[in-house]
Amino acid sequence: MGLMNLRLGLCALCVVALAPFIACGGGQPEAAAPSNPPAASSEAAAASTAPSASASAPAPSGAPAASASAAPSAPPGPPGPGDWDAWTHEQKLAYMKSTVMPQMGQLFHEYDAKKYAEPQCVLCHGAGVKDGSFKMPNPGLPKLDATPEGFKKLHTKFPGMVEFMGKKVVPKTAQLLGEAPFDPKTGKGLGCFECHTKKK
Repeated sequence: MGLMNLRLGLCALCVVALAPFIACGGGQPEAAAPSNPPAASSEAAAASTAPSASASAPAPSGAPAASASAAPSAPPGPPGPGDWDAWTHEQKLAYMKSTVMPQMGQLFHEYDAKKYAEPQCVLCHGAGVKDGSFKMPNPGLPKLDATPEGFKKLHTKFPGMVEFMGKKVVPKTAQLLGEAPFDPKTGKGLGCFECHTKKK
């Protein structure tokens, strides 16, 4: 009698486990995205399969190849203060592809549609896209002189870009990552040196 109950229990478990496949006509389970994608696929236009924040936004690309259905799901965002550092690499990658890249890509495209016709992950992450680390700050970006004189020179030479970075890019990035924008009075918050390295 005990053996019969065990068999009935196992049958019931199989029916419950297989119900979604039977109801949908079968199929294969979704493949999981690799935690460290191979370098060869890192320049593929996978991010273009991510949902866009705006229908008019350009399709961003340059992230490791993985279909939207196979990518790990991003936590509901944006992250709260300090949450970003606690997220896994896979969570960050999914959130970047689904939310950050479409919105930041659109921001750069609106600033200069010709220069940033199709913004890609390499725009900020550079070589970190190829090796899958996405390490920041990115030494491939222009190095900035951190002194007041250095910023003054930069503002004189590139006033439009400095204003765009200070008034659009930094606040939007901070918002998307759940951080406060840099405050010169306190010296805290997300600022230029999250992405750029300092000129020595």
